[in-house]
Amino acid sequence: MNVQGAVKTIKYKRMRSKKIKKVFICLRKDGRRSAEIEQLRGLLKENSSKYGVAITEDIKDVKGSDLVIAGGGDGTYLDAAHIAYSLDVPVAGINIGHLGFLVEIHMDDLDVIESLFSGDFNVGKRLILDVSVKRGGRKVFSQIALNEAAIQRNLDTPMLCFGIKYNDEELPKYRGDGVLIATPTGSTAYNLSFNGPILYPSGNSLVINAMAPHALTHRPIVIPADGTVLVEIKECGRGVLNCDGRTSCEIFENDRIIIKKSAKSLQYISNRSRTFFEILSQKLHLGKRM
Repeated sequence: MNVQGAVKTIKYKRMRSKKIKKVFICLRKDGRRSAEIEQLRGLLKENSSKYGVAITEDIKDVKGSDLVIAGGGDGTYLDAAHIAYSLDVPVAGINIGHLGFLVEIHMDDLDVIESLFSGDFNVGKRLILDVSVKRGGRKVFSQIALNEAAIQRNLDTPMLCFGIKYNDEELPKYRGDGVLIATPTGSTAYNLSFNGPILYPSGNSLVINAMAPHALTHRPIVIPADGTVLVEIKECGRGVLNCDGRTSCEIFENDRIIIKKSAKSLQYISNRSRTFFEILSQKLHLGKRM
């Protein structure tokens, strides 16, 4: 199967208001933009009262939530997405930050914010990675990633050497600062900073991208997401595996890192008033002359 053939048309399902009884609110906690956070908190409380929806910001009270709302930047959204994934409920992002590529809803999109409580919204799906580490045949780490799994050298390790397989096909050895495996969602994150390609968010593909490779001939590779990526540390030191920059595991020579598409997707709520390409233009200035 070629990669183009693996890309699927995005599908949505309609949620009904009777399903929205409780919402978990995840707000940025870095102390910045406090006035905007309070404004958003008031707006959410106003809509929750209007539609008789319970809201909570207490993670201990998250059980039973039908929806997770992130208020902040992409970092807050990633935190909220992991919570929503564990609950198997949709996540929506309201932008209180600078770039905010994943948080598609703006504070002045009042009708969109209200729809989160009325249930009049569409739910899309995004690919999630299952990431695990085996050491001596024993699993020592397991985590999910919405954006990417990044394997990087430690400061005391000058360079890492990787053996990479996609299913039964062996790739040329990678030497450098690291390698990352990015999802379509993560293609506009860490991957983009290493000149990786932008993937359509509903696509069924992954990117293997070298980080500061020792050979200039290494280029990002797009592969179908239905296979398994196996990364082995070869011939040198130790490094760190990061999933979405949030959870990490120290890795050593001969460790086996297994990366594959999760059987379950992340449910997310997009802003129906903006297309993906409009967001690229607004946030990343795609196609604009600088």
